[in-house]
Amino acid sequence: MILILTDQYDKHADAVIELISKENAKFFRFNLDVNSLKKTFLSFNGTEWFITVNGKSISPSEISCVWHRRSFVEMTLEEQVDNSADFKIWKNEWNKTLLGLYLSLIEVPWLNPIRKSHKAENKYLQFQIAQKVGFTTPKMIVTNEKQKLLQFYEINNPVVLKMMSQDFYQTSENTFKGIYVNKVSYDDLLQFEEYSENPIVLQQYIPKKYEVRYTVVGDKHFVCKIESQKSKIANIDWRRYDIANTPHFAIEPPTEVKENVRKFMSDMDLEYGALDFIVTEKDEWIFLEVNSMGQWLWIEDLTGLPISELICSWLTSKYRERGC
Repeated sequence: MILILTDQYDKHADAVIELISKENAKFFRFNLDVNSLKKTFLSFNGTEWFITVNGKSISPSEISCVWHRRSFVEMTLEEQVDNSADFKIWKNEWNKTLLGLYLSLIEVPWLNPIRKSHKAENKYLQFQIAQKVGFTTPKMIVTNEKQKLLQFYEINNPVVLKMMSQDFYQTSENTFKGIYVNKVSYDDLLQFEEYSENPIVLQQYIPKKYEVRYTVVGDKHFVCKIESQKSKIANIDWRRYDIANTPHFAIEPPTEVKENVRKFMSDMDLEYGALDFIVTEKDEWIFLEVNSMGQWLWIEDLTGLPISELICSWLTSKYRERGC
């Protein structure tokens, strides 16, 4: 049985599950969104776990591999701002219980193992490993010292502010917004307080020829060129999504980049990763980050790169290797 940790809204899981079904492989979809968990039973009798959804139960002894799309309770934006004691207790107890379940599955293959995946989400570790394997990275500073921020700006202008957390935040108008990469000015930094501020990340802004989303599944590499500079909306951060004005093309990466990606994925101990690069006017590839649970479906739709098929192949091969 392939255990799929996801949520009921995950279109990426839908696409892979459709392919798994065609392979006649058995799977169990464990949705971790709030509404689904309210209809889920999870039990531990001291020796064995049982998950029951819609009257169907499985135990870890039946699971041959795990696809790790989600880790813990998935909340809508409205649920994230629910500070009631009942909801906080409910969420926290579910998350602690899920950790116990995952510990019972450490002997089976994961795409990716939860411990390795969450370790890999640390952007500072990513930068260290990227530099170690030979990638060029942007000049950066992480600090809450105002004078150091101003000095960095004076030396490296133009610079961008990059958030290490990618949450959405509730505004005073009760809407939600994300904070993407933005250019900042010297005057912006002058508003930074001398004390009590959190550390922030400034990076030197690097003019782009185009950007790249580089997806790795096992030993397969899928590389997409994103023409972000053709869009006035997405030219600083393509995650603002202006698909109609941002052409996407499948490309072959330079041999050196592909080899560095192999070394990077090996050092991070990941089987799956979605890496982001800037390519400069001089065709130099600049590493930005990797997402160990990153999205790919829009890349597949726009380029035809068979990422879902390779994820399905990875999972079904582990499923069959273990005699299931």
